[in-house]
Amino acid sequence: MTQRDAGTPGPLTRVLLCENDPAMRAALADLILSYPTLELVAATSDPDEAGEVARQNHIDAALLDVRMPKGGGPRAARLVREHNPGARIVALSAHAEREVVLEMLLAGASEYLIKGADENAIGDALQRTGYGHLGMPSMELEEMVFALVERLRAASPAQPGAPAAAEAR
Repeated sequence: MTQRDAGTPGPLTRVLLCENDPAMRAALADLILSYPTLELVAATSDPDEAGEVARQNHIDAALLDVRMPKGGGPRAARLVREHNPGARIVALSAHAEREVVLEMLLAGASEYLIKGADENAIGDALQRTGYGHLGMPSMELEEMVFALVERLRAASPAQPGAPAAAEAR
C-alpha cells in the first residue's frame, strides 16, 4: 500500500480497474478517484491489459467486469492473483447467474456485486479486508452453495462412509 500525502494519514488501497465498456470504465474510474483512501493504478479494458498492469505494479484490489472479451473476469482475476496473490478481487456484473458467480469465486473473487449497486458498496468492497459478501438474494446464494458442494464432491475421490450427494441435502 502507498502512503498518502502528509495531510491525510494512513495507507492508500491501490486499485486496478478492468471494464471493457468505455463509458462504464470512465464512471468507475471517477468513483474510485472520489475516495481519498483509494488510488487508481490503471483502468484497463481487457484481461491481457489487466494482467500486464498487475505484473508491473503492486495491486491491493481489483474491480473486474465479469463479462469481457479475451476470457472475461475469471481470466483477469487469475492473472491479477498470479502477480499479486494477496489482491482483493471484486467482481462486478449485470448478471448473477449461479455458474458465472461460481466461476468468479473459483478464480479468486472475494466479492461479487451487481452493476447498479450503491456506489458506497463498490468503494467499501475495494477497501475491505478479508471476505465480503456476494450481493445476491439469499435463495440464489443457497442454490450456489449447493452447486459448489456438488462440484467439490465431483472433483474429489469418494470417501468411505461419506454420504452421497442426494443424502447430504
